[in-house]
Amino acid sequence: MTLIVHISLTPLAGAPIRIVDALNKYTDFSCRLINFNPDCYGRRTFPEDLIWQKEKDLCIELIKNADIIHFHHHIDLENNIFNINFKDFAKSECKFLKHFHSNKSFIIKTRKYQNFKNINAIVIAHCPERTFLSYIPIPNIIPINNKLLVPQKTNNKKVKVVFSTSSKKSMYEDRWQTKGYKEVHPLLIKLSKKLGFDYQLIENIPYEDAMRIKQNADIIVGDIVTGSYHLTELEGLSQGKCVLTKLDPRTVLNCASVLKCNEIPFINTNIKTLETILKILIENEKLRKEIGQYSRYWIEKYYDDKILVQNFVEVYEKLLNNEKIGRKDCEKFTLAKEFLNNEIYDIEFNLERQKINKIEKHNIKIKAILQNIFSVKNEIRNGIKRKQIKILGLKIAFRSKKKEN
Repeated sequence: MTLIVHISLTPLAGAPIRIVDALNKYTDFSCRLINFNPDCYGRRTFPEDLIWQKEKDLCIELIKNADIIHFHHHIDLENNIFNINFKDFAKSECKFLKHFHSNKSFIIKTRKYQNFKNINAIVIAHCPERTFLSYIPIPNIIPINNKLLVPQKTNNKKVKVVFSTSSKKSMYEDRWQTKGYKEVHPLLIKLSKKLGFDYQLIENIPYEDAMRIKQNADIIVGDIVTGSYHLTELEGLSQGKCVLTKLDPRTVLNCASVLKCNEIPFINTNIKTLETILKILIENEKLRKEIGQYSRYWIEKYYDDKILVQNFVEVYEKLLNNEKIGRKDCEKFTLAKEFLNNEIYDIEFNLERQKINKIEKHNIKIKAILQNIFSVKNEIRNGIKRKQIKILGLKIAFRSKKKEN
């Protein structure tokens, strides 16, 4: 039996373990996941398989016997945090596969990695896809029939809206590693009072607890700022919810291409349209429920993990047969594709960020001027008070002296 060892530095929001579970359940491959740091998110934990620090001997034995080692982060084969040389430990015929879950600029910045050529690699079919146009995009796996990911009837007195995030960054603080917490969270609190719905922020809790909260919600607000979607939005569709997220044209095209679909049930929303869309959904229960049913129908039709896991099977078989892994015609029109599929979307983001920065600088300047004016007024006011006190003191002294005389 072919042994595939998956290696990750973090839980990656549970993506690797779901892939491994699906491969073990639906294919003939034998797969294990080794995670170096399962507790890096604090209380936001996910299911695990093997933990490097606790089961090091077993992990090394698996690495030695692996037919394919599937890396979910950039990990240098020779110099790495595991302090082992994967080339020496692995069999001579072992194949290595890199799986990118973040965009290229983030990997260069955080992992100090720049050599993306002449490697066997795949990329998740979300926003990172557009920064790795030569790699095959592979859909993230979600276990759509797991008890936490199936629809559950809700009996909420008020419509319940949830928003989950792992980052506190603002929408223009980072291009992709954000869901606009600083803008979206306060807005949802304000709208909950105005439109009369219950709102709950999900953060820093175990995966199972988060899933139960979302399962009991009516509307899930996802990433409405970047133009992409995440695992949490897919989970919401699987649970039969109305899922709000912002999809730019590249995301729509990639989703349709990878899943071979011509329909997408995400409710395309941005921060400007959020209030109007929430108002419509809250006031129209029939529409809300039908969108939820459509969400689940779409997941079952296009996102069944039993079917999607075959994407990994195809990649592994090509690796084992020493075939080239990559997109067709990926070496043609590379400059044009980079601009049309990636840079052009960043232009809008950067222009908007510049505008926001100018407004913030202007507001800081105005605030400083107002503070100076306030300080001057206080000084004048305090000066007048000191004079008044001095005059009052003189009057009291004069009256006292007059009485003595």
